[in-house]
Amino acid sequence: MTTLPPWVSQGSANLDVVAPLKARACDALYAVLGSKRRPGATAPRIMPRGVERC
Repeated sequence: MTTLPPWVSQGSANLDVVAPLKARACDALYAVLGSKRRPGATAPRIMPRGVERC
C-alpha cells in the first residue's frame, strides 16, 4: 500500500476539498449514464405485495 506524500494533509480540511469534488464526479457520472436522480434519492426497487410480474 502506498503512503500519501508529506504535502497531503490527512485532516478535516482535506475532506472539505474532497466532498464537493466527489459530489460533482457522481453528478457527472449519473448524467452520462442517463439517470436523472441519484440512486439514494429514489424509492426502493422492491415490488409491493400483490403486484403481478410480467
